[in-house]
Amino acid sequence: MQENTAWTSKATGKSATAQDIARAAYVLSKYGDTKSDAQAAAVDAAVYSYLEAGTTYALPNGKRALQRLTYPNVPVEAKRFATGYMAEAAMFAGPYKVNIKPAGTALKPGAKSAVTLDVTSASGHKIPGVTLDLNLSGAAAGTVTTNADGVATTSITPAKAGDTILKATAKSLPGNALRTITPANAKAQRMLLAGGVSSAQAQLQLKVDALKGGIKVTKTAAESGKPLAGVEFTIRDAAGRTAATGKTDSAGHWQADNLAPGTYTVHEVKAVEGYQLAADQQTTVLDGATAAVAVKDVKIPDQPKPQPRPVTISVLPQTGA
Repeated sequence: MQENTAWTSKATGKSATAQDIARAAYVLSKYGDTKSDAQAAAVDAAVYSYLEAGTTYALPNGKRALQRLTYPNVPVEAKRFATGYMAEAAMFAGPYKVNIKPAGTALKPGAKSAVTLDVTSASGHKIPGVTLDLNLSGAAAGTVTTNADGVATTSITPAKAGDTILKATAKSLPGNALRTITPANAKAQRMLLAGGVSSAQAQLQLKVDALKGGIKVTKTAAESGKPLAGVEFTIRDAAGRTAATGKTDSAGHWQADNLAPGTYTVHEVKAVEGYQLAADQQTTVLDGATAAVAVKDVKIPDQPKPQPRPVTISVLPQTGA
């Protein structure tokens, strides 16, 4: 037994097209395991129509094809079956293509994200009832089956930030090639076998964004612990670029959000009157977390008051008039 992607008619000497071979393979895969005389005759007529196109054995008008469908032992529904199989093959024969469509572009670690999948035939029709095995960056991610409209919807949950690959595989699609037995006698007719499957696979590289975090600054007076309002701050990233600016509220708090994970420097720009500027502090923002930074300002020391200096007045000697 071997698979053939080419077929030459011994009657015409012409090669069947790749499309006709795929359609013949579809009919054999779906209906070749015949369960009735009508089905057997219909499969035979449809396959001959593809592989012997233009001959007397081909539908819709081949004389020999029509005769074979009207034999006394062939049920009357055989012709209807044959034309139905051919209409179905025109829509759903392969080769097949798996399509993966994420619902959005912003994927987050640990968060579910919807994905739509379908499998299309050579004519572009979506195939219903196809089971797809899913794999997310090397780990099995379950299975999903296309609905009556040929569409399947599921969700994936990336484990971490960075690039991740979603792979979808359909393993049990109708065959695209003919399964044949070639007899030792070259003049003998080749035998077509029923059954046969094909597969299709696609993968999509997705970007998973890191979860944003934040920095919460708490500003207090060093000597009393009371909150200091109106203190201005700048947050700079590792490259020295300004990532956020703001000032503390009445509770001495200011929070910068939407910061990518990384190392930042908290820089006090302007202190309240009577206090010194605090030294810069570095902190690290992790995925989805808010880093806490406590900043204490020290009072500017009072300048010593000048002390009075004693003044000695010399008494001049008196002179007489």
